[in-house]
Amino acid sequence: MKVSDTADYFSQQVLRTRRFFVMEPKSKRGESGGIALVAGGCEWCAPDFVISRTTFPFIAFEFVARGKGQVTLAGKKHELSAGHAFFFDPATPHVIQSDYGEPMVKYFFNFTGSRASALLGELGLTSGVLIRVLDASRVISLLEEVIDHALRGGRLGLRAASAALEHALVLCADSRQPATTKLDPAYATYLRCRGHILRNYPVLGNIEEAARHCHVSAAYLTRLFKRYDDETPLACLTRLKLSQAAIKLRQPDAQVKAVASELGYKSAAHFSRAFKAWSGRSPTESRSDL
Repeated sequence: MKVSDTADYFSQQVLRTRRFFVMEPKSKRGESGGIALVAGGCEWCAPDFVISRTTFPFIAFEFVARGKGQVTLAGKKHELSAGHAFFFDPATPHVIQSDYGEPMVKYFFNFTGSRASALLGELGLTSGVLIRVLDASRVISLLEEVIDHALRGGRLGLRAASAALEHALVLCADSRQPATTKLDPAYATYLRCRGHILRNYPVLGNIEEAARHCHVSAAYLTRLFKRYDDETPLACLTRLKLSQAAIKLRQPDAQVKAVASELGYKSAAHFSRAFKAWSGRSPTESRSDL
């Protein structure tokens, strides 16, 4: 089962993305009886980002990690900020728009399957619902897992991605609050710092650099991640770099040394050790799977 990082309906009004599209015949989707992932990822929205649809082929779950925006679901408009999640299905007209001054960083996942609608109904996360998720850091960690697993591809990779997505949906339901619930200042700082890492990981050399750009100390950044996240800021930065490396290594003309340099590694040897520790395979072995 192959996975691409592009699809015809993906928005082009983005500054950076980590996205996947499952290249599988429509007749095969949902045959497993579980959630059948079609596409998903993380989008760093451009200031002019806007999507307006009267219908959509799949069930959709979207989660705002940073920034502000608005969503209109079946004619009802809602303000969006970090920690908001919303859902729509093929019968729900929707407009998603990013704030020009504080563009959103958001996750999106599209899926089908016999269990999908039943699960969302069971969790109270039906089409048109907007919620605030207080345990957003754990949800974000799981959504990153979904992307990582999906980008690796293969039937087991997609099965792991679907399981992580189901876990994230359950956590959303478990920690849901009214959409108007406010976030505490420390959590807002954590989201701002994590958002900076998500946006700039290819050019960040270390956590000290990330902390300096966010106007906090590296020690405070580490404490924020310990309080609100399941991974350290270094682990987050490393995972993002290596997940992107896995995509780049799939290109026919990719060279290990060039990929290492592009992602800020001082040597191909250092990059190769880190990549093997993360994926279980060397960069050369990963390329041989093509």
